[in-house]
Amino acid sequence: MLSSVLKAKINGREYDSLLAKLYGTDESTVEKQRARYIAAIEKFEEKYGEEREIAICSAPGRTEICGNHTDHNCGVIVAAAISEDTLCIASPNGENVVNITSEGYGDIPSVNLEKLRATVSDEGTTKGLVKGICAYIIKQGGECKGVDLYITSDVLQGSGLSSSASFENAVAATINGLFNNGRFSAVELAQISQKAENEYFAKPCGVMDQTVSAVGGTVCLDLEDSANPKVTNLPLDLDAFGLALCTVDSRASHDNLTEEYAGITKEMADICQIFWKDSLRRLDLETLVNHISFLRDMVGDRAILRGMHFYMECKRVEDLCKAINAGDREMFLKKITESGHSSYEYLQNAYVASDIRRQPMSVALSLAQSFLQDKGGAWRLQGGGFAGSIQCFVPKELVQQFTEYMEIVLGEGCCKTVTLRSTGAVKVMG
Repeated sequence: MLSSVLKAKINGREYDSLLAKLYGTDESTVEKQRARYIAAIEKFEEKYGEEREIAICSAPGRTEICGNHTDHNCGVIVAAAISEDTLCIASPNGENVVNITSEGYGDIPSVNLEKLRATVSDEGTTKGLVKGICAYIIKQGGECKGVDLYITSDVLQGSGLSSSASFENAVAATINGLFNNGRFSAVELAQISQKAENEYFAKPCGVMDQTVSAVGGTVCLDLEDSANPKVTNLPLDLDAFGLALCTVDSRASHDNLTEEYAGITKEMADICQIFWKDSLRRLDLETLVNHISFLRDMVGDRAILRGMHFYMECKRVEDLCKAINAGDREMFLKKITESGHSSYEYLQNAYVASDIRRQPMSVALSLAQSFLQDKGGAWRLQGGGFAGSIQCFVPKELVQQFTEYMEIVLGEGCCKTVTLRSTGAVKVMG
């Protein structure tokens, strides 16, 4: 659809019902998104020219609810897509390059579709992610042609809400829609995005973030067969529980923490290697416990504690699914809080061990606990950990009071109420 026509339709409120589905039914929310979409199209026009045939794709961020760092050992996770998302405005350019402009970051080096081999210079770069997505779509029999992209996101980078997976899925869904007639499923797009992040960006992430963003809704993700994740929808209704989901930004960045994340994966893998297993999912807890004395000298105590977290966390996911399906609010909150304590005490990803004087995540967690522990709420860190945000389930009538309490220490704007989203990565318009 021509950019001018699409702007007129948005201004004419023809897409209001769709925007309400993605972001919430409140009129002010719809109005805000209407303005956001118009502004993004105009930025595209400024960069690439007016009267272009464009399409807009959206991919949500995600919030992990339980299952912290179980995905890289074929574990289980409960997670949900959120209303914050990445928008990708796209138009084929008839060339053999992918041009990228990202709001706040400017022009990204173009991707030459004839040169898609991974290089060291791609590592840690946006170009590397886009290049990897194009390469893996082609490797799996898809097609990728030249396209101009303008990308904007309101998923706060480094917040633990997976801005990277949202970005990756927005790009992958765009290429899937424009050039492949939607042939790749949501799970396949997630796997393509994960491979791009692993091989081109050089971050050893699991597939949880990308899958939840691609699929949408609240899901239980079982990765026993990581090549074919089992996705089960869950009827989580926070309104029925009388709860609001608040994220609290610890004001610490995820930058330069790849080694900390990789350390969790490596230490769990060290245990597996001793028993000739490819993941902790293939090793039973009893075997680990029976060999702890031996393992302490081989892999160290922290690795054992991280392994113990994996088993307990997977069991918590099972219990949490039962609580959600049964509408059991108290059990839901109990398992969320247990997950938070396990990540802090066993997984130990609340702070960077090499810099113990700075523990912003720990401070945020202690504040949340002091406010919520006797008020019917729950708190935990989320995502990779070490930095970013914590997750809190707050009784709806206490959200304002909770926000003011957290902002006294962490600063204005640290606390944000997040809405869950039922739709995953999708072509929205055009």
